[in-house]
Amino acid sequence: FPEPIATDEAILAVLTSLADTLTLAMERQGKGVRHLEARFFRTDGLVRALTVEMARPVTQPRVMIRLFRERLDALADPLDPGFGFDLLRLSALAVETVTQEQCDLDSRVHDRDDVAALIDRIAARIGGRRIVVHLPHDTHIPEHAVIEAQAQHHLDAAGRAQWPERVASEPPLRPLRLFDEPEPIKVMAAVPDGPPVHFTWRHVRHDVIRTEGPERIAMEWWRSDTAMPTRDYFRVEDEAGLRFWVYRDGLYGSETASPRWFVHGLFA
Repeated sequence: FPEPIATDEAILAVLTSLADTLTLAMERQGKGVRHLEARFFRTDGLVRALTVEMARPVTQPRVMIRLFRERLDALADPLDPGFGFDLLRLSALAVETVTQEQCDLDSRVHDRDDVAALIDRIAARIGGRRIVVHLPHDTHIPEHAVIEAQAQHHLDAAGRAQWPERVASEPPLRPLRLFDEPEPIKVMAAVPDGPPVHFTWRHVRHDVIRTEGPERIAMEWWRSDTAMPTRDYFRVEDEAGLRFWVYRDGLYGSETASPRWFVHGLFA
């Protein structure tokens, strides 16, 4: 610039002009931006960089500027112009080919765009790594059946994900709440390899009145160098109507002489 700029209005005006220029260049190539970086060069030589990411390719300058506004407003360390900025640079770090989508009658395409725009605005304020989607994982081990992925990078994959469908006439096979780590319990069973008669969890005793199972799940020995015991899962209900997902860790007799018990989740 002939003279350094320092006000927020001047900075945003320059960014808007740069976004317009960048958009025209991308339009000629049929591209949209997924990752933007703005660099601010102060007169004293200090350089500050701000980046924003998008869940979908963006071709509209107003969207880019709105994200930078969110980013600037959320800075813990405000953008200090000092004696002013004498150079601003806007770079497209990642671009993708833009495909035009036909909007169907119930406008679901626009709904997906609205979700992506909301994710982008939240990510600009609190960071993209804090916004996740859940994706199915090809394994039968319960705690590994779902993985978390950054929403801005996997939004389309989350929309295409195929989840197991529940049979309407059957009770759910998996609990509504699955613990991050199974919690140990003390169990009394009628026979060593049978279901629990009562168990103590978090210092509270639960008398079991109904039991479903076992569902036997063997660990993936081909993915681990250490032997992992087989689990027998039971869906149990206590006298208060609470339903638990518990399992016996290890087959009695063949794998261990004293199997341990855990509660892994809670049904609604």
